[in-house]
Amino acid sequence: MTLDSSTLERYRLKLRYKVSYHLGSSCPDVDDIVQEAMLRFVHALQSEKIRNPESMAAFLSGICNNVIYEYKRRLHREPLCDQDPSSLEIPAGLGADLVELRQVIGLVMNQLAPREREILRAFFLEERDRSEICRTMGLSVMQFRVVLFRAKEKFREIYRLSLKRNAAKQH
Repeated sequence: MTLDSSTLERYRLKLRYKVSYHLGSSCPDVDDIVQEAMLRFVHALQSEKIRNPESMAAFLSGICNNVIYEYKRRLHREPLCDQDPSSLEIPAGLGADLVELRQVIGLVMNQLAPREREILRAFFLEERDRSEICRTMGLSVMQFRVVLFRAKEKFREIYRLSLKRNAAKQH
């Protein structure tokens, strides 16, 4: 079973509204959550896991609820910052200097897979247009969103580990 792109886009917009309602419109991860829900939905469509095609919207809504709950659980497991005010300071290993920050970002980028590094560099550092990136990398818009989402997650994970290591070296 397949859906046309206008139906998928309509579903995506409705999911964006739903996620914004549940997490707040200022949540920085709204688009990532919508993307993950759409990815799971498309995968379920392709693997024919939807038993009742008439209730496709309800199925997608359930997937979205699961992704939102997973996001909230992850936030509670990994708080954005520690409650200790002294830990809010930038570790001396990183320094507040822009040059040192660029070095850390460069080190983290070097630990990523080449495809992840290329898409993050093109989108965030070079500020290239999505359509241009898709064309040069041979990706569809859906694939671009998935690769970008996963690359950002991987970058965050590596960056957090480097912060923890630098903080541990200081103590």
